[in-house]
Amino acid sequence: MTVNKEKVRLRLLNGSNARNYTFKLNTEDSFFQIATDGGLLNEPVSLKEITLTPSERAEIVVDFSKMKDVKDLALINEDGSVLLPFVVTDQSGKTSMLPKKLNDLSLEGKEVDLPVTKKVELFGMMDMVTINGKKFDPERIDFTQKQGVTEVWEIYNKPDMMGGMIHPFHIHGAQFKVISRDEKKPPENEQGWKDTISVKPDETVKIAVQFKHKGIYMFHCHILEHEDNGMMGQIQVD
Repeated sequence: MTVNKEKVRLRLLNGSNARNYTFKLNTEDSFFQIATDGGLLNEPVSLKEITLTPSERAEIVVDFSKMKDVKDLALINEDGSVLLPFVVTDQSGKTSMLPKKLNDLSLEGKEVDLPVTKKVELFGMMDMVTINGKKFDPERIDFTQKQGVTEVWEIYNKPDMMGGMIHPFHIHGAQFKVISRDEKKPPENEQGWKDTISVKPDETVKIAVQFKHKGIYMFHCHILEHEDNGMMGQIQVD
């Protein structure tokens, strides 16, 4: 990608079937994350790297005018593989300011204090995968929820004998807010609208979920082989 010496906004999507990517600049320069899966963060978050599991998205702003070493500049993975090389021209480009305030999303106290009404246990790997001990059945409704009502879901990644692996948990038909990771406040760059959340082995994540429309929606691990092998369920919204 050819860029001028200016701020450039990039939309990152991990579209792989199973691999996690940790995006960073090979110069170790910082960049700003400004958005998550479903919209803008409240304010830019300065990062040196960002990890996305399958289907997760992020928008970042890279300021190429501040970089001293622009030769062989690239966005790379954690193993050094080049994901996107940049050619920086001698032109100054546009002068733009990154707003200090981007959104006014808040996690309301009543949402944090809600009891957990949905428990999701992710377990297994390869073709031995389940949600709450069951494989997907298109004739079965696993959960029900009322339209427009916020509920708290608790997602737990149960380790197996090998220790387990990260499961990217995804819900159709809704964006959610992350309440906590193992009862701790989520990182700043996860405090925005999400529809996919990475859950590490033996980790518990709580999310506030509201469906705006009626219907039957899927929830599943977004590793392609896992959802294909039954790590998926259905929720009916009335």
